[in-house]
Amino acid sequence: MSFLVQKRLCATCIYRKDSPLDVQRLEAQVADPHMPGFFRGYRICHHTHDKSAVCCAGFWRRHRQKFTLGQLAQRLQLVRYVTVDDLAKPVKRTIT
Repeated sequence: MSFLVQKRLCATCIYRKDSPLDVQRLEAQVADPHMPGFFRGYRICHHTHDKSAVCCAGFWRRHRQKFTLGQLAQRLQLVRYVTVDDLAKPVKRTIT
């Protein structure tokens, strides 16, 4: 068993500098209401299927020490970096 983390920010990651999204509002969705600065869960990369539960690279970079599963995965050396993009357009192949 591994905890999957996106290796790089996806093309439309909410943590990109040019993102127009309100990161604080989005992070509030997974924040722990009883522990300020801590999270009860994590942001799943929106370029992956929810079932795969791949952690967003931007969230991981900022908050890997601020949610229980992230802390445990690191301590048990279960973090596995992946490159998954379920929204990428299929590559057209041409034969010449």
